[in-house]
Amino acid sequence: MLRYLVGVALLTRSVLAFNLMLDIGHTPTKYGALSANCEKEYNYNVALGSYLLKYLANHSRIKVSMMAEREISFQERYKSSTQKDLFLSLHHDSVQERFIKRDKFRCPSSNYASGFSIFISRKNPYFTESLEYAKNFGEALLKQGLTPSLHHAEKISGENRELLDRKLGIYVFDDLKVLKNAKAPAILFEAGVIVNPTDEEAVKSDEYKSKIGKAILHIF
Repeated sequence: MLRYLVGVALLTRSVLAFNLMLDIGHTPTKYGALSANCEKEYNYNVALGSYLLKYLANHSRIKVSMMAEREISFQERYKSSTQKDLFLSLHHDSVQERFIKRDKFRCPSSNYASGFSIFISRKNPYFTESLEYAKNFGEALLKQGLTPSLHHAEKISGENRELLDRKLGIYVFDDLKVLKNAKAPAILFEAGVIVNPTDEEAVKSDEYKSKIGKAILHIF
């Protein structure tokens, strides 16, 4: 019965405009990871969000909004998710320090991992829908030629995350604040591993961002 109700909800939202909130991970001062070129993760998150906002605005099936580019609290993020069909938090990934080498400028570099990751939380009140959307997103990313990273499932300190779907790169991370406290179905998406020079170069391209945009259109 529960799966039937979720299916009805998804069908209804496929007919109406799907209300998507793009959450820019981190803030200008708490900027997240550093890339192989010593660029702040936050800047990559903003660039991806801005591209997707314009890309998705051209599709009548979706109503998309994005968090403002400024210092923002978790409480503001939670509030922004109210009455949304999906809260999609945009990030770019790194690896554990033990796998990183640094150049003379202290820029991090590692070929240890590459690819995207998708996180959901069982503590989110809309976990069933979050999982359905995550699966649709993962399948669509694969069709666009992107590959998941499995390094967060490794049995090492700082990782050891529950890998829910190996093929699609979907993890459960129950206590991620932005996921468990969202007022809507929620996904955290790591678009690529920016300490990996190859991934770092790829995620900056419009071609890569457009593949993510196309995959989003198949979430619902």
